[in-house]
Amino acid sequence: MTPTVRLQRAIAEAGIASRRRAEALIEAGRVRVDGRPAALGERVDVEKQRVEVDGRPLGVAQRLLYLALSKPSGVTSTVSDRHARRTVVDLVPAEVAEGVRLYPVGRLDRDSEGLLLLTNDGALTERLVHPRYGVEREYAVGTHTRLDREQAARLRRGIELADGVARLRSLRPATARDTRALALLVSPRPEAGLAWYRVVLTEGRKRQVRRMFAAVGAPVERLVRVRIGPLSLDGLAAGGVRLLTQEEVDRLRAASGGGGGRADGRSAGEGRGRSRGPDGADERSERTPVSPHPLVVALDGPGSSGKSTVGSAAAEYLGYRFCDTGMLYRAVTWLALARDVPLGDEQRLAALVPDVELAAEAEGRLSRVLVAREDVTEKVASPRVDRHVSEVSRQPALRAALLPRQRALAAGGGIVMAGRDIGTVVLPDADLKLYLDASAEERARRRAEQRGLAPDSPAAARILAELRRRDRIDATRPIAPLRKAPDAVVIRTDGNTLGQTIDAVVAAIRRRERELARGTRGKVTR
Repeated sequence: MTPTVRLQRAIAEAGIASRRRAEALIEAGRVRVDGRPAALGERVDVEKQRVEVDGRPLGVAQRLLYLALSKPSGVTSTVSDRHARRTVVDLVPAEVAEGVRLYPVGRLDRDSEGLLLLTNDGALTERLVHPRYGVEREYAVGTHTRLDREQAARLRRGIELADGVARLRSLRPATARDTRALALLVSPRPEAGLAWYRVVLTEGRKRQVRRMFAAVGAPVERLVRVRIGPLSLDGLAAGGVRLLTQEEVDRLRAASGGGGGRADGRSAGEGRGRSRGPDGADERSERTPVSPHPLVVALDGPGSSGKSTVGSAAAEYLGYRFCDTGMLYRAVTWLALARDVPLGDEQRLAALVPDVELAAEAEGRLSRVLVAREDVTEKVASPRVDRHVSEVSRQPALRAALLPRQRALAAGGGIVMAGRDIGTVVLPDADLKLYLDASAEERARRRAEQRGLAPDSPAAARILAELRRRDRIDATRPIAPLRKAPDAVVIRTDGNTLGQTIDAVVAAIRRRERELARGTRGKVTR
C-alpha cells in the first residue's frame, strides 16, 4: 500500500512550489483532488489520486541531485541569462540532470573561477548560503601587488564598503604547494609574476574579495574558489562536473548545522524525495525562502545602525529583493560629478534621474548601478562620492524626482527597502515598517571596533562626536527628516550580535506574513 502524504508536501516534492507557497495555493482554491477543491492539511496518495494545480496534473517528486562543478572564467553563475553566451547549467551533461531543475548554490562572478555547487535541494542551499551558519568559502587570490604589512593588517581588520564592513575569516600567503596544485586545476595556468594568497570568508557580499583587495590598492587579477565547507576543488579540472557522494553531502549538511544523510545508503546523486520526521512530515526548515505573502518592508534607522548589512542578509534569507535607496543618491552624485553639474543646482540634479537605474543581481539585491546602461557600481563607492553625497541628497527637487522611482521598485512586493525616510515618506503604506535603533555610543563602539581602534582612544571619541552630529542633522533637516513611523516595529540592537539582529528582522517579517495569511488587518503585532 502506498503511504499518503500531506497535500502541500506532495506539491512541494513535485517541484511546483515551496511548502508554504503550496499552502497558499490550496487556500486560494487553485488545487483540486479527484476533481473537488482541496482542503488544507488533507493527505493524498499521489499514485492513486489525481491532484491538479491550476488545472495541471501533479508530476512525480523530483530526485535530489548534488553536483560539484569547476566554473571557468567567462561563464555566468545563473540558470539562464539572455546576455550570457554560457551559463553553469550549460556545462552539465543533459543525461545527468534529466528531469531535474538545478540551481547554483551562491554565485561566482563571470570573471571568477573554481568550485560551485549545483542542486535542487532548497533546504541545504539555504543553510549553505546564509551567513548565520558560518559555512567557510576559501579562495585563491592572484594579484600583481605583493601585500605589505599595513595592507594585510587592513584586510584582516575589515574593510568598510558601501554595503557595510566586509571581513575575512583568515588571510595568508599561498604556499608553493598551493600554487602548484592550483596550476593543475585552472585554465589558463596561473601567469608568472602574480602574488598568490588564500582567504577564507563566511559572508557573501557581492564581489567581496575583489572589492576588499582593491580598497587596499591590490586589484585582483585572478580569483579561484577552492573550497566550500569540507568540499574542495581537488581533482576537478576547469569545466568539469561530478556527482557528490552521500558522504560529501552529509559533511556539507554537518558543516551548515544540518543533520546527517539517508539511512538507506543510496548515492546522493540518485536520491529521491525529502527527509522525513517521525510522523512522515517533511523536515524541511520552516524558514523557507519563498513566502506566499511577500511583503513590502520599510527599514529605517539612524546612520551606522546596520540597515544595509542587516536588510540585505534578511532579504537574501527570505528570498526577497533588497534595495538600499542610498545607492540612487550615490549614482546621481557620481553622474553630477562626471558631468560637472553644480551640486547645489537641484533642478539639474533632478534632470539626471532618468539616466540612473538600479539592476538586480541573481540573488535579488538591487545593487547594480547603471548609468546610461553602463555599470558604474564600483565607481559610486568612491571616496569622492562619499564626500559629496550628503549635499546632493538634501536637494528637494532631486528627492521629489527619485520618489516615484523608489516606489516603482517596491511594486509587486517581496522587497526590503532601507533608508532614513522609507516608512514615513517613500512607502507610508508599507506592509511592515521596521526601525533599527541603537544608541550613538553603541554605533560608535561598533565602528571603532571595525577599524581596530581602542574604545577610549581619541579616534573613537571623534567617531562618536561625528555620529551625534549626523544624528542632529538628520533629525532636523527640513526635507524628509529621520523619524520613526508611528506604526513601526522598533528593533533595539544595543548589545546584539549581527546574527541576532538579522534573526529579529526575519522573525518580524515572518510574523507579519502569518498575520496577512490569517487575514489580520490593522496595527502590526509587536
